[in-house]
Amino acid sequence: MSVDEERLVDLTAELVERASENPPGNERAVADFLANRLRSSPVSFDVERFEVEPNRPNVIARAGNADGETMLLAGHTDVVPADSDEWFGDPYALRQETGRLVGRGVSDMKAAIAAKVLVAEAVLSAGAVNGEVILAFVVDEEWNGAGMRALVERGITADHAIIGEPTNLEVCVAQKGVVRYQLTVRGMSAHSGRPDRGVNAITGMRRVLDRIEELDQEVRRTTSHQLLAPETITVTEFEGGIGPNVVPDRAVATIDWRTLPGRHERVEAYDRMLANALKGVSVDGKEVDVTHERLVFARAAEIPTNHALATAVVGAAQEAGTDVNTVGFNAATDARFLIHDAGIPTVLFGPGSIEEDAHTVDESIAIEDLVTTARVYESSIRHLLA
Repeated sequence: MSVDEERLVDLTAELVERASENPPGNERAVADFLANRLRSSPVSFDVERFEVEPNRPNVIARAGNADGETMLLAGHTDVVPADSDEWFGDPYALRQETGRLVGRGVSDMKAAIAAKVLVAEAVLSAGAVNGEVILAFVVDEEWNGAGMRALVERGITADHAIIGEPTNLEVCVAQKGVVRYQLTVRGMSAHSGRPDRGVNAITGMRRVLDRIEELDQEVRRTTSHQLLAPETITVTEFEGGIGPNVVPDRAVATIDWRTLPGRHERVEAYDRMLANALKGVSVDGKEVDVTHERLVFARAAEIPTNHALATAVVGAAQEAGTDVNTVGFNAATDARFLIHDAGIPTVLFGPGSIEEDAHTVDESIAIEDLVTTARVYESSIRHLLA
């Protein structure tokens, strides 16, 4: 491999120490560092930095033969917030512990970004490819995907794409989508000494959430995918009540519906299913006043397991000594914009696990897995841009 372990760790440390929490969305420091790093690279990258929102810039760099095929190496610069009181050390000072790197965002996904930068420099400096490499580092993946959406709207094109999500060194070809709703139940307030004179919104919401549980059980029972878990609907937030002696007149809950590829491409189908599930909810014979507002819709996405890109990355991982499979990713990622809107075949591959490492206290990855990731990126580029 053209990239050594020390350089991978050093660049990862530079990225981790530049906090880029979302919310609130302060990716500027890490984006500016990447833009300056790429402008001073031994490779003559064409570097573009553009703001998606104020102080939230995407960074795009490209080099190589634009007349050949193109490999897009993409990643997001934002990380979820870290509570320093819960961490064993400073979340934004990378540390090494028994063969692992520990720091906020190291698995999701600053170590993968470091690998992409160094591998792109290595293969382009060596003249080892007959094509173009594009590095795209975008904001806001953790919230609503504004960075990748903006990149696609500006007309990004490529023949292949790899996003560095933490896949535990498996090649991910399918991912879930998400539809998120806010449910609101309205009642009528009264003194808690005479609850019969009010309409308890929390009681109404309890009936509503019973319906959500029934819908969750139905979609779990009736949906399936060869690489992904069934669809699920989870209550993730709840708010209600204004005081201990007041019948609550309002209750609000958030539900998170994780969806499968190929089931419904239009969000209106999910809207209808939810509306039907909530019809006729009542308390003491009175129909509950319940409304729902859609907050997020991120489409599920996939490419065939035998797609040339998937086959190449699997082969690269096997060359690197990894017993690899094509798998699904039970979360939504920026790949949805590339696959659906830009028509770019995309896989996910990176160090760490989405279930065990990403977003956790003392987030970490194995150094060995970071080195393997760099090897896989390099071999994939060499094969696909030969």
